[in-house]
Amino acid sequence: MNHRLIIAPLAEADIKTSFSWYEERSPGLGEDFMHRVDAKLAVIAESPQLFRKRFGLYRLAATERFPYSIYFIWDETAGIVSVRRVLHFKQDRNAGLVPLSSDS
Repeated sequence: MNHRLIIAPLAEADIKTSFSWYEERSPGLGEDFMHRVDAKLAVIAESPQLFRKRFGLYRLAATERFPYSIYFIWDETAGIVSVRRVLHFKQDRNAGLVPLSSDS
């Protein structure tokens, strides 16, 4: 079942910034980055349960080839996946992530 996928503004900005960075380094590399992110987002939308909770309610999915993690929240009842950030492995995961726990 495909869940409704919502990309938060910060995640959109993360993706655009990374795309530009890769494209400036080598034409076409940014496109490859986008392809890998889109492919992982499709897997997340189809099967968010494949990715376990890592930080409170946040789930994590790593992209192929590029060292990026997609941080998302899955509302199983509503059938919504909310992508909050797309960060390089070396970036601070707390940057822009609102602490969420299953207790709140």
